[in-house]
Amino acid sequence: MKARIFIPFILGVLLAIGGCSFQSASQSATEPVEQTNPTPPPPPPPKKVRITAFGDVMMHTPQIRAGKQAEGQYQFDSFFQEVKPILSSADVTIGNFETVLAGSQKGYHGYPLFNAPDALADSLHHAGVDLVSTANNHALDQGTNGLIRTYQTLTQKQLLPVGTAPTSAERKPTFVEKNGVKMAFLAYTQSTNGLPIPTDKPYLVNKIDFNQIEQDIQTVRTEGVDAIFVSLHFGDEYLRQPNKYQEDTAMKILDLGADVILGSHPHVVQPIKEVEVNGKKKLIVYSMGNFISNQTKTYTDEGIIVMIDLLKEHDETKIEAVSYLPTYVHQFYQNGKKNYVILPLDSKEVHPSLQYPGINQAKWTSARQHTVSQMNQAIPVFSSTP
Repeated sequence: MKARIFIPFILGVLLAIGGCSFQSASQSATEPVEQTNPTPPPPPPPKKVRITAFGDVMMHTPQIRAGKQAEGQYQFDSFFQEVKPILSSADVTIGNFETVLAGSQKGYHGYPLFNAPDALADSLHHAGVDLVSTANNHALDQGTNGLIRTYQTLTQKQLLPVGTAPTSAERKPTFVEKNGVKMAFLAYTQSTNGLPIPTDKPYLVNKIDFNQIEQDIQTVRTEGVDAIFVSLHFGDEYLRQPNKYQEDTAMKILDLGADVILGSHPHVVQPIKEVEVNGKKKLIVYSMGNFISNQTKTYTDEGIIVMIDLLKEHDETKIEAVSYLPTYVHQFYQNGKKNYVILPLDSKEVHPSLQYPGINQAKWTSARQHTVSQMNQAIPVFSSTP
């Protein structure tokens, strides 16, 4: 009898203890718990990118001869060896490719209908160039086939052509993303020297057409780009100031949404202008002059390399700084042969390390001063030293 009484008693005690235990847990769950707000992540660091731009790359017949090697091949690396450190140090480098790569069967020659060896593209790539504008008045010098081969050859040589296309499907903006900054590059020309663009192939060369440009800018904006660069081949040859068409066209395209205008065609340097559009700083480079050519008329052997620094912070991108570097094409004879080299005029004095025949302080000073006098004094001459 005691045993029967004892077992139910123990079970009752255990149930009572268990009940208390569950009740305690239930009460604990309903007690308020002190909440702590998580520390917000730090904002991402600012993103910076440098774009370097230069003017007309032309290839006249004497330059082609200068690049011909003893074994019959062509090589133009020496033309660019003094500016290579500057071009290759930028995040993105673009210039105006004002010749055609139509192949050796067409014969190599300069003005008026250019055709250069493919080795020119190799040398530009070796110098650090990433993109080239091909929308200019010489794009159709060797006809449709020449334009198409130029596009294909540049692409094979790891240079991105901007402004021409072999097919309608390939007529599209060029996008480049560096350091977390996404950029679009567009290019248009005022003229093709009277050489008609085939009516059934309007995509071959981009002409300056505001309706088309507006559509292109709207297209790239939908891709989430941070900055839009537009290369324009326009203006009057050998005039050192922009004409009204250049001024109006540049401002119109900035109003349409572009951020930077990179001008070419006059073969001489024209001013750089900083403007404000809807509260945002934008840039017009009217003409960067000749980067490499055989022209020797006053001012035509001079050019500029433009450095544009972009800063992206808090999902907004702005032009942080602009500078330029005067250049000139030094022509000289060595070992019985004419040669060319682009010299960066980054100091007031000739560098003692430059041992090319014929370099003189007078030419160095005048070429540098010609360019500096053209520029807005608020825009500094680039210096590689802090």
